[in-house]
This record gives sequence, structure tokens and C-alpha cells, in this order.
Amino acid sequence: MENILVLSDIHGGFRRALEVAKTHSHIKTVIYLGDGCRHLDSLQAEMPDAAFVAVRGNCDTCLDGVSETELVLEIEGHRIFICHGHTRMVKSGMGALLRAAKEKNCDIALFGHTHFVHDEYVPDCGIYLFNPGSIGNARDGRYTYGILSLDKKNVLFSIGECE
Repeated sequence: MENILVLSDIHGGFRRALEVAKTHSHIKTVIYLGDGCRHLDSLQAEMPDAAFVAVRGNCDTCLDGVSETELVLEIEGHRIFICHGHTRMVKSGMGALLRAAKEKNCDIALFGHTHFVHDEYVPDCGIYLFNPGSIGNARDGRYTYGILSLDKKNVLFSIGECE
């Protein structure tokens, strides 16, 4: 089973993101869902053996080194749609996100932007929706990140918290 560190919305919480990177330095893949891309070089320095995949959020600029707002990644037989969420209006519901993931033949959609944890399986279309919340600007008082564990048959999303 492959474990993937999923981070989003660092904003001003770089210290927490760095602690999470140190704690999970054994993980080989990190997916960053935007808003704080300027910190990616420092996180990569803490996890030099990890592959980083990142998308730009609504608070990031092209100068932050990330140009894509959406990507599709294949891991362990799963197709993962990755976005920050603002381009799919996730604060207004999951409809546009589900349609995009389905159009791209994905069975998992990772998103941020809301700053709230979201963990849902939508059986009608067979898509998992996961949001790790925010590591830096928690709107519910919980500074969170995700661990996505995958193998060919299983999908598990767990949430970690930090202070």
C-alpha cells in the first residue's frame, strides 16, 4: 500500500507544514493542493526523496513556481483528479468537481480551498472526494493534513492534526 501526504492551504502556517514534512519524511509522494506554493522548495528540502505534485490555488501566483490549476495523477491503478477547488466552485457544492473527475475517468478527487476536512464516497459515480482541510488557516480550529493510502483494491483517507 502506498501512502501519500496531502497538504493544502498553508497560508501562514509554514511551521506546521514543516513539522508534518519532518514527521512523514519516509513518505515518497506529496500532493499539495495550493495556497502556499511559495513554501514548496522548503518542504522539498525536508523531504528530498519524495516526489512533489502541486497545483496552484486562488492565492498563489505563477511566480510561486506552480502553473497548473488541475492535474490527473495515476497511482496504484487509481486516477486522481487534483485541484485546489476554486475553479470548480467547491464552496457551493461538489457537483462541478464530480463532473470534472468523471470526465477525466478519475475515481478519486482531491481538493482544498474550503479549509474544512471532507471525506466522502459518492456511490452513484464511484468517486471518492477528499479534502485534507487547512494546515495553516483552520476555520474550525483544527490544523489538518491528509494521508491517502492506496493499493489496487483499497482507498483510505486519514486525517492528521497538528498544533
